[in-house]
Amino acid sequence: MSRLAWIALSAATVALVAGVTAAALILASPAKKTPTNAVTVSGAPTSFELPLAESPSALALAKHRGDLLVGIAARPGGPVEIAALRAETAFPASSLEVRLDDRRLAAKPCGTGCARADVQVLEGSPKRLTIRSGTRSVTFELPARLPPIGARVFARALRTMDRLRSFRFSEELSSGREALLTNIDVEAPDRVRLSSSNGFRSVIIGRNRWDYHDGRWERGPFPGLKLSQMLMWHEAKHARIVGRRGRLTELAAFGLEPVPAWFDLTVEPSGRVVEAEMISPSHFMVHRYKDFNGSVSITPPGRK
Repeated sequence: MSRLAWIALSAATVALVAGVTAAALILASPAKKTPTNAVTVSGAPTSFELPLAESPSALALAKHRGDLLVGIAARPGGPVEIAALRAETAFPASSLEVRLDDRRLAAKPCGTGCARADVQVLEGSPKRLTIRSGTRSVTFELPARLPPIGARVFARALRTMDRLRSFRFSEELSSGREALLTNIDVEAPDRVRLSSSNGFRSVIIGRNRWDYHDGRWERGPFPGLKLSQMLMWHEAKHARIVGRRGRLTELAAFGLEPVPAWFDLTVEPSGRVVEAEMISPSHFMVHRYKDFNGSVSITPPGRK
């Protein structure tokens, strides 16, 4: 199986893990396999490991405050594993303050940038888990029980989105500071048009790409893409249903592709995804989807 590498389409100068920048497209490229019981961010100054994150019996969640990312994986009855990073640098277990409700926990190392707390969670009563690094803290409200498996909802969402003739979405991307905004139009099977708040514009049709520079369009080759590759969450695993808002279903999942990341999806009963969030080291991204099967027509620049 091939690893998915993200090829930047944007001229943005946002510093992102593994060289990823805004409005990135996913393309296949070879890479060595990652063990299923460990998560390693390669190419970053410091990697992190989170053995439970890939377990089908665990709940994986993440939040960020500024450039501080805190991701966890929790199993019923424990343990809870924690990865905390500022930008791409992971903090050792000894530098974190971990509290469950009002009780301070002893966290032991469980690998590079991994802290493990042996506590009873997801076993009958909700818990509040707070992780502090320096002056910043992140709190997770853990439910009383392990949330239901969301594999069927996730699979339906992927099928539904992959079968669309066209859609539009907006992207907010930051490394913890000011966000870069990008509007993206997608037309099946292989056409994309985007424009970013930094002035960058690009059009991709099959194996051709046009970028707008210095008042004119420049044409160049492109390796090609599939519509599903525009969905940054399409390789996520072990989705769980973490909430419902009216008729909307909220999913949480974790994945190793295109980079190790936590995902949150909001899914309509039809299977259409209306919002998706990706949290990865130094890479915080929100997609909002709309105009499903709308009147999107992508042509080479200068043509109608």
